[in-house]
Amino acid sequence: MFIERVQIEEGFLDGADIQLTSGLNVIIGARGTGKTSLIELIRFCLGVENNTSDTNKRSKEHALSVLGSGQITVTLFDGENRITVTRSANDQAPRSTAPFMKPVIFSQTEIETVGLESAGRLRLVDGFVRKAPTADAEERDLIANCRFHNQQIDLLKREIDDMEQGLTNLPTLLRELSEFQIAEQEVAKTSTTLNTKTDLLNAHANAISLVGVHAAQVERLRDQVATWSHDIKNAIDKSPVNLVQIDPTKAPEINPLLLRIEEVKKRLEQDLSEVISIYHSLAASLEASSTEKIKLEESSRQLRQEVEAIQTGSGTILRKGQELKETIARLQSTEVYLSEKKKVLNDLTAKRTIALDAIDEIRSKRFEARQQAAKSLNTLVSPNITISLLKSGQYKTFSNAISETLRGSGLRYAEIADSLAKNISPRALLDAVDSFDVDLIVTSTGISADRATRILSHLKTIDMGALCTTNIEDEVSLHLLDGGYYKDVSELSTGQRCTVVLPLVLAHMNRMLIVDQPEDHIDNAFIAGTLIRVILARGAQGQIILSTHNPNIPVLGEAETVVHLGSDGRRGFKLSAGSLHEHPIVEAISTVMEGGAEAFNTRATFYGAMIK
Repeated sequence: MFIERVQIEEGFLDGADIQLTSGLNVIIGARGTGKTSLIELIRFCLGVENNTSDTNKRSKEHALSVLGSGQITVTLFDGENRITVTRSANDQAPRSTAPFMKPVIFSQTEIETVGLESAGRLRLVDGFVRKAPTADAEERDLIANCRFHNQQIDLLKREIDDMEQGLTNLPTLLRELSEFQIAEQEVAKTSTTLNTKTDLLNAHANAISLVGVHAAQVERLRDQVATWSHDIKNAIDKSPVNLVQIDPTKAPEINPLLLRIEEVKKRLEQDLSEVISIYHSLAASLEASSTEKIKLEESSRQLRQEVEAIQTGSGTILRKGQELKETIARLQSTEVYLSEKKKVLNDLTAKRTIALDAIDEIRSKRFEARQQAAKSLNTLVSPNITISLLKSGQYKTFSNAISETLRGSGLRYAEIADSLAKNISPRALLDAVDSFDVDLIVTSTGISADRATRILSHLKTIDMGALCTTNIEDEVSLHLLDGGYYKDVSELSTGQRCTVVLPLVLAHMNRMLIVDQPEDHIDNAFIAGTLIRVILARGAQGQIILSTHNPNIPVLGEAETVVHLGSDGRRGFKLSAGSLHEHPIVEAISTVMEGGAEAFNTRATFYGAMIK
């Protein structure tokens, strides 16, 4: 696939209509004629991200400033089909007639600085990685699932903790009940009438306990149904029909889809009505249980008064026994409910583990693909240049996420966050929080057990979903052989960095490659000996578009097409375009790039004298 045509309407390059070929295309012209503007407009039209973080905004602003209220259209050709891509300043994204492969684009600044940023170096390598088409989408879905499961796990853990806290009183209550039952038996021995009334009170107490347990269960179910109804209501409110208004006359095929969305919305509304009906039925059942309990308690109160009249103090004993039986019955019911909740918790934890395993697998495969790409690149550029990878080496991202999580905790977290991120993976930190592994935190950070305990206590109160799925990117290192020693790219001069980056950029053999003024900061010896050699080695493997002031690039690189741009100060335009040996192109190269025929002849005479 290659860029066949670029058309620009309005702005600085208004009316430009540039034809390109599949081989080497060179854009030439004096400074200020729009060479860089043309490249930035192509980048904008095709939606190509920059290779360094600080140039994204600058590139877009440049494109918009020269486009104004106009529009750019790029035509791509894959040998069989043409794809039209167009974009105006108002378009949030490119509009295209079919999916297309984006070119690799490097601005002059990016070539100079891409090696200095971890993200830039990684993108440089990623340009050679063949990604599975669905890998990124799968990873996003898995992360979303994992975070959802983690939220549910946190809610369940809090609920289970509350229930277990309540159950700690159960042994004490059972002992108290045993003591009151002895007292009840003593009361019952006093007389036959008292015995009868005591038995009746016990029956009432059991009935009240059963009604109380039933009411607690119904209340829990009612609250869950209420939450469910809110979720369904939110789903209805977020219906695409409510959020997006599409004119069906402009796209008839959308009509059936809008109808289907409306049908789904109606079904949800019917389901919501049914759920609300269930909620009201449960509320009625709860009210009925409450009424029944009130009647039983009133009857028990009357019986206790009668017992109290027969024997002073007996009513109090029997009332206390009734309260204990009701409380114990409710707690014993909670034990069953707690058991079910723990099963759900185990199931959710297992699902989260499966999601985390799948995320780890995707990231491991991505690292392996990057290693393979680095190995292939090393074969091309070694021994002068070497590329190495460290898995999950960009741990600062994780450190910043930990710092943000610990903010407001009252702990000195800066050093701790860095140590944790460097020595523990996001998943290992999640496991440490779940198991409250103080020793692991101490070993990893060198802090005291008391501080480690406070950190874990704080992390236990927050949602770990985002933290445990943090993607710690791999670290790419670039080195240049200089005077017998390998120097890291951060230690190199601007020109040396360019000599490292350019061969890697040009190694994109089967991709459309666009580079703006690659010759800056590098000498002619490197251009002739390395840059041209790589360009010629590519042959027909992918289109190259280069803007340049250096005549060696189009001439020695045997350019298929040369486009000469000019400017009248207010706008830029195409002066000529054609193959390397056409007269207008020869004249343009000799005039713009060589300084004119006289200057060229003078240098030729000088070089001839040197050779003699």
